[in-house]
Amino acid sequence: MRFWFVGRLLGTAVRSFRYPNDVGVDEMGYGMDDKLFDEPVTIRLTANGKLQRIRSANDASAILASVDWPGERTAIHRDAFETAEKVLEGYRSTEDAKIRFLEAAREAGILFDDSHTQTSDPNRIHFESSVSIRPHGSASVREVKSVNGASEVLVDWPHSKRGPYYQSARETIEGAIEGKATPDQARDAFVALAEYAGILVDKSA
Repeated sequence: MRFWFVGRLLGTAVRSFRYPNDVGVDEMGYGMDDKLFDEPVTIRLTANGKLQRIRSANDASAILASVDWPGERTAIHRDAFETAEKVLEGYRSTEDAKIRFLEAAREAGILFDDSHTQTSDPNRIHFESSVSIRPHGSASVREVKSVNGASEVLVDWPHSKRGPYYQSARETIEGAIEGKATPDQARDAFVALAEYAGILVDKSA
């Protein structure tokens, strides 16, 4: 089993991937195959190193397989890597990958609290209040805090469930990103879709 895991790590290390962006660097193009997180996870690999934002399961898999990852390859590290790989293969949710990556980064002592930078990120259009959902096939609750986060959820939306409600919400959310609709309108459309799909979590319950 150990040799299988090492083989998976080597396979990921040599394949083509986008290395996670440094904070302050323009965001590279990301497609649906990257499996974007609702919000990026910020890490610092060394005490004096640059901050890096892990924005997707693809980023997480790449950095977990990198020789730059500090410390031992523990069971938590292995679980995080395997989960990210399964997300890329379509077997797990992006929220699962993010949770496992957070655990691995926290164990390695490289997790950076960038809540202050997230709120000032000019590329994200934040909702007045977050929307709680339980994504399809996931037992975890996900907090969607921005128009961009809602858009990322729609990227991962199952193709078999993309009906008129989905199309309407997507048009409104994309319109908000382009400045043609307000964040409130985008949030209302996203809430309506989540409620229709049965994934909306009632915070008051």
